[in-house]
Amino acid sequence: MKTLTKSLLVGSFFLSSTVPVFAGHGYHQDRLLDRMERQQERIEEGIQSRELTRKEVKILKKQQRQIRRLVRVYREDGWLSKKERRILRNRLDRASNKIWRLKHNDLNRYLERQERYGSCSDHAKDDRDRKFNRDKKSRISRAW
Repeated sequence: MKTLTKSLLVGSFFLSSTVPVFAGHGYHQDRLLDRMERQQERIEEGIQSRELTRKEVKILKKQQRQIRRLVRVYREDGWLSKKERRILRNRLDRASNKIWRLKHNDLNRYLERQERYGSCSDHAKDDRDRKFNRDKKSRISRAW
């Protein structure tokens, strides 16, 4: 009876001391997965609000895919070391900053569009200048 009680006591002590160790690793993994999910949601919000272009979405999704692959590789042994968590945390920080930058680059996007297409008033202005110059040349040539 005493051996049974002692073995149950030792066994319960062993189980109670190991559970927090496993819970700690799961906690960190859960936090990383939550961050990845939040970043995915931010990207989706950027798509819906049209703050992100197709090219920007492609870049961000590629970065998220690389982070998921890295998590999969690191989790193969069942837990994440401090170094692996630090690397993932840094990658997620960089990804988060990139999402913010790309969602808030309206001025750059506006300037790129103006460079590529110009504004309507610029086109009209160019047309007027061409017509005016043509008229000027024809008047000058007629005068000579």
